[in-house]
Amino acid sequence: MKYKLDIALLTAGRVDLFSKCIDAILPEMRPDYSIQVCNNGHPSKEYEEVYRKLPQGTVIKRLNNNLGFGGGANTAINVGTAPLVLFITDDIFIHPDTMSKLLKTMEEPTIDLCGYKLLFPEDSVDPTRPSGMVQHIGMASNIRGDMLHPLVGWHPDNPKCKISRDVLAVTGASFMVRRLAFQRVGGFDPIYGKGYYEDMELCMAIRASSKASKGGRIYINAEATATHGVGQTMKNEKSPPPMQQNAMIFKSRWMSQIPWTEYTMW
Repeated sequence: MKYKLDIALLTAGRVDLFSKCIDAILPEMRPDYSIQVCNNGHPSKEYEEVYRKLPQGTVIKRLNNNLGFGGGANTAINVGTAPLVLFITDDIFIHPDTMSKLLKTMEEPTIDLCGYKLLFPEDSVDPTRPSGMVQHIGMASNIRGDMLHPLVGWHPDNPKCKISRDVLAVTGASFMVRRLAFQRVGGFDPIYGKGYYEDMELCMAIRASSKASKGGRIYINAEATATHGVGQTMKNEKSPPPMQQNAMIFKSRWMSQIPWTEYTMW
């Protein structure tokens, strides 16, 4: 059977999050969707119990060693063959109709990658992650070329948070992408190790590799939504990702092509 959409799931030790992520996906499944899972270095009996909830035909890649975010994501995405891929990390819990809204957006042939509005969990008690407020509505850059999350903490129904538009980049936590566009740039670059900034590089590379008249657009659909645990997958990691190092790698490659976009979103 030819599938319309592959749902590529990445998990790395948080069985509880993975189970919740799947519970949100299953009601949205259709016969022409398929699921691929990459367990990034944390196979266990607890996972095997959760896998039983997945539909027949799901492909599960069990890695004995953690390949980092980029390596694990590439593994999950490269398993399938559908022309469109919805990539999801295990701390993303999609809301009803999000998949269909993203698929509708991808009917526009010039859009190669589409992100969507992510919200902090309703049970958050962290004042820096306000309950139910916006966590992600597209990435932008300041005048120094630093990548930012504009409108973070704003109410999701604020008019500025309801604008669907082209953006500089989107978070790698979850997005829909054309398989050919992802393959054209070689997927995520593993040089970023555990994670951070490989998603920015992916968006920049897709845009740079495609002529404007034929594609390469990076877009945010503000009507499609999900809850994002934000870093919960890495919560048990003993050493944090090398964010400063990764920022330097990213800027060394792309600084001359990073426009100042932050002001356009306020």
